[in-house]
Amino acid sequence: MSSKRITQSPPYSSHLYEEISECHDYASLENTLLGSVAQKIGAETSTLLHFQHDHEGYEIGHNLAQGVGNKIHNQYINKFHRSDPVILNRDLNALRHTQADARTDVYRLSDVCDQNTFVKTDDYNDFLKPSGIRHVLALAVKPKTVNNDLLVIVGFHRPHGMRDFGDNAIRRAISIAPIVGSTIARLTFKEHLEKYKLLSENLKSVWDNTGYLILDDALQIKEMSDCVRNKTYGNLPFLMQRVSQAVTSLIKSGRRQVNISSLCPDSDRTALNQNINFSVSKTISENGVLRFIVRLGFVHTNIAISKCAEEFGWTLREGEIVMTLAQGLTNTQISESLLISVRTVENHLRSIYSKADVTSRTQLLRQLLSNTPPQHISRMG
Repeated sequence: MSSKRITQSPPYSSHLYEEISECHDYASLENTLLGSVAQKIGAETSTLLHFQHDHEGYEIGHNLAQGVGNKIHNQYINKFHRSDPVILNRDLNALRHTQADARTDVYRLSDVCDQNTFVKTDDYNDFLKPSGIRHVLALAVKPKTVNNDLLVIVGFHRPHGMRDFGDNAIRRAISIAPIVGSTIARLTFKEHLEKYKLLSENLKSVWDNTGYLILDDALQIKEMSDCVRNKTYGNLPFLMQRVSQAVTSLIKSGRRQVNISSLCPDSDRTALNQNINFSVSKTISENGVLRFIVRLGFVHTNIAISKCAEEFGWTLREGEIVMTLAQGLTNTQISESLLISVRTVENHLRSIYSKADVTSRTQLLRQLLSNTPPQHISRMG
């Protein structure tokens, strides 16, 4: 008697797996994963919570919702997730289903708590009942990431009056876990790359806007920052004359670094931005070549800001913003330099002005000038 082998058809079409794997951000994942999969599982609503682990535990990052009202979803994000039995009553750090590219767990609300007791709690009556949610099926995915600090929980919901999720729904959730894990890992890696790219660009911008020169042993310029090239600290002959003096002092003293200050000759400099500090250090490269590194800065601005920060109680961020103001940057340029919004800059400025008891940046600069030691104040034209 010959036996006929029966093969079980996959719970989803290959097209759905491809759509999920090709999602390029979390917004595109919302419709593809939450909408399509929820329909196949027989859920009326669904959510995706992206938890990032830090030293204090998991905090919600990305959060998506399909069919759940914004008010209810925001209440969950801001409050109820901290007491959600779906999260608390499961060992999410030891997920049981081992997959090729993620560790996953699939379980129901009824698996982690007694529902007859739970429906009497404030969490149920204040959140789940008003949202219409009675049954929850959770797909917890811990993707393989570099720091292994990511946890994603996809929740599928059914209202009161419908049956709890059965074995078929659980199998469908398990089958989708590997592609969810790999997609989340890819999106996370992509976000990290974009973040590091932005950080790299910002560091380059800061470096270009920092005065520096690199010279060889014959004091020939090998490299300079954009602000030196743009004469922020005066013209090149002026700079090189002072650098030559500093190098001579450095060699005579036998030290590795020396500081000197000089008055910037440019007539368009403000009283706060006229006295320049030259910090010159020498270094030997791997092939034995002597190099001189010159760093430039407006000394007395730092002194004044340090004094005012202590006197007025400015925060470190407020001190940074005052420094950019003294350099003549606009609000937009400050936001781009510090990677914050213009509105945040404006909020900081209001706080800075209030603490210093001034109403404008002109008055603020006068405060800085009044807090600048006399030996660092340049002659006014």
